Amino acid sequence: MKAASNEPLLLEGLPPLPASVTTRDGVVFDPRADEWLVASIVHATIWFRFSKLEMLSRHLVHRLKLTLIQYATTSSAAHLRNIWQRFLALYDSELSSSAIIVDVIGLHHLINYRSRLDDTSEWKLGHLRILFLDMAALGYGGCSDEAVGFLRDSVIKSNIKGTSIRTRDPEDGAFSDTELLSIQSCLNTAYANGDIDLKSYAMAWLFLAYGARPVQIAALKEKDLVVSNDASGGHFYALQIPRAKQWGTRIRDSFKTRYCSKQIGGLLHHLIEQNRVMKNDPEIPDGEWPLFISASAGVLPGLLYHMPSQDIGRKLKTTLGRITGLKTNAKRFRITLAQRAVDDGRDKYTVAELLDHSDTQSVDVYYEASPAMVERLDRHLAMELASLAQAFAGVLILAEADAIRGDDPRSRIYDKTLRNNVDRPLGSCGQMSFCGLHAPFACYTCRHFQPWLEAPHEEFLIVLIEDRDRMIAEGYSPKIYNIKNRTILAVAEVIQLCAAESGVISAGEAT
Repeated sequence: MKAASNEPLLLEGLPPLPASVTTRDGVVFDPRADEWLVASIVHATIWFRFSKLEMLSRHLVHRLKLTLIQYATTSSAAHLRNIWQRFLALYDSELSSSAIIVDVIGLHHLINYRSRLDDTSEWKLGHLRILFLDMAALGYGGCSDEAVGFLRDSVIKSNIKGTSIRTRDPEDGAFSDTELLSIQSCLNTAYANGDIDLKSYAMAWLFLAYGARPVQIAALKEKDLVVSNDASGGHFYALQIPRAKQWGTRIRDSFKTRYCSKQIGGLLHHLIEQNRVMKNDPEIPDGEWPLFISASAGVLPGLLYHMPSQDIGRKLKTTLGRITGLKTNAKRFRITLAQRAVDDGRDKYTVAELLDHSDTQSVDVYYEASPAMVERLDRHLAMELASLAQAFAGVLILAEADAIRGDDPRSRIYDKTLRNNVDRPLGSCGQMSFCGLHAPFACYTCRHFQPWLEAPHEEFLIVLIEDRDRMIAEGYSPKIYNIKNRTILAVAEVIQLCAAESGVISAGEAT
């Protein structure tokens, strides 16, 4: 990197740039260079290319660097990056086309920039206000007195937050109960079929269970899974999750210990066992290896081989989007965790604790959200939604002879609520081992189920819908009766498949 000289004329009473700076995350770089490369757990690397600021005087660049050094040593890398990007936007918009070298940010620069913003983007000027007022407070200057006064006195609209939560936006807000069940089912099926790897599977379940931020998942180490044994030799699990957005602390300075179910704990334990083949760096103590290991070591002290949170968020989004067809991201899982807690009647302190907030200021928006609608789900609507939900996971067969266990009468699945149920099976189970799930309600969404073409699926659908309507009439919680939604949609899909197959058979017979 080309280093800028620190001539006395350049400083004019300002302190010189130090030979090195250590960020809050422990990364060391030379601030005198024309380009800074700052490592980050969020974005892997952040580039600061001051050489591109050709229309700024060396005095102004020096002042800007001094202020950014302050952010680098006291704030998160994400905040440092945001401030830098907002300054670049101002430079590209107002300063890069200047006829003369800019030595001071003037009032006209800020007024012209604000005129290009609207109500949804005026918050960008708010970030610049933070930068320029801090420059003034630190004694570095950089803005004219008129510009500083304008920024100090202006009322600047903040970024509008919480709209997707308040409106229960179907694209960006909380997942519905049906969508959540669909995600879980698709996730399990994809892993069982080998369509996703163990790392992606475990990662997705952590987002489902804890609504964590990607940076928290990125900072997890294997030692954060706490395992204890009971008297019978079984395991109990807890997960120490790093607190990500605590002011003035590093990512792993403090933790929240969360209960970890045996299913998820066992899954993470399995991932740790699989990680052994990737631990080929003798310089890393065994307990310091990340839970999700990256192929490259990186340079972050204490976080070597940790995947950047940006990569984790992208992996979650692409993996679940591919197997579910839904718009999925870490934020939606976080919103879902909080909204379901509010809908269940939890108080603000509990919701703030679930989200790992230090206060309750940011949870009010979940209580402002419009009440969850009671979903109408009759036969007509179920048939329309069936193809979209893709809840049926098994394989339709023509008769028992085509089943995997067609020669075993014990594989037959009945519904005892139907008349003549002994003589009219719904299908066969292809599972070779014991299954403790409630048949036939759990069967239609199970990949081992083989419904028969000539079976009373229509009657079973009617029973399911009537039972759901009974629960609504008796005042059951939506969390209870909405569990049936996915089964209803799966049965509807089987009915459609049967109708299509019967049509093919009829056409073949006619020819």
